[in-house]
Amino acid sequence: MLDVSLRRISYALLNNITLTFPKSSCTALAGPPGSGATTLLKIISGDLRPAEGDVEIGTRNVTALPRKKRPLLFATSSLDAPERWSVEHLLVAAVRGRTLDREDRHHELQLAVDKWRLRELLDRRLRDLSSSERTLANLARIELLRPAIVLLDRLFENANPSITATIADDFYRTMRVSGATVIGAPSSSIELGLCDRIVILERGRVVQEGLPSQVYAQPVSEAAAMATGDVNVVPLVIRGRTVESVIGAWELDAPPFEGSGVALARPGDFAPASRGEESDLIFGVEEASFRDGRWLARGMITGGLILRVELPAEAVVQKGKLIALRYDPRRFTLLQREGTSIATIPTDVVPPLRESR
Repeated sequence: MLDVSLRRISYALLNNITLTFPKSSCTALAGPPGSGATTLLKIISGDLRPAEGDVEIGTRNVTALPRKKRPLLFATSSLDAPERWSVEHLLVAAVRGRTLDREDRHHELQLAVDKWRLRELLDRRLRDLSSSERTLANLARIELLRPAIVLLDRLFENANPSITATIADDFYRTMRVSGATVIGAPSSSIELGLCDRIVILERGRVVQEGLPSQVYAQPVSEAAAMATGDVNVVPLVIRGRTVESVIGAWELDAPPFEGSGVALARPGDFAPASRGEESDLIFGVEEASFRDGRWLARGMITGGLILRVELPAEAVVQKGKLIALRYDPRRFTLLQREGTSIATIPTDVVPPLRESR
């Protein structure tokens, strides 16, 4: 298999990007809308030519080569095939491109059909498939093509959320077994944990890269935190050792900065206060959904800040319900906002220091 290297790439908003994607690895390109992830994928694929810099696949410079001359597959949520084709036609066309004898091609085809649960869909035309069925057909097609390099641009965007986690896990496992080099712009945070590495882009620059767990636990910017899942951005001010915010105040032994900033708090950083336990804030539920054995609730606290918090399955959650919450500020990531002076946090929503941790 092959690795992919970008050397000082610049194009439109992309600015001097140098990255290496090791062979047989999986890398996610994440960031806010307009960060440049799709543009970067198109430069790797050959659909766009950089204004400056070089693209290398293996030891070969392919900057000037079109997509059809590069050993890769660019896959999106749309099927790259005529709508009149049947699912079987799509899969047969994919496996025929492999250097296999007829018996082995048939065997590979049957394995893919069963794996992606397409047996009942083989005679259906692509135009008659639902969005999730099209996604499954697309995954089977990619597996049968066995590309050395796979570029994914929001591949699971149209799949039903109820099956996305399962089929994404199966797909990335399949790519690992085949040894493909995978570079993708995920359609959801579910895919991030299935990759070896995350590269965070913001305004055309790489602002952070590392293991998914590292980026999730220690984001270096709001963009990095938001790209890796739900996060609450809480305005704050640090004066000396004291942190003041709309969710409370607390002391720090070694503050990272002084002045205005934000605390990045994950929904799981909050927990209901036990009976008789002092609370840090009162949370009013506006809406909630239940998934993966827990509640994910959205609501408002005093001061107008919207929070998203995780609550245990046994919690009584309904619109208008007031829930006393506790939190450990040591779990928050504190970031200074550039170019801001010390602001004033409304004192009517900041509990006295003795009432917070």
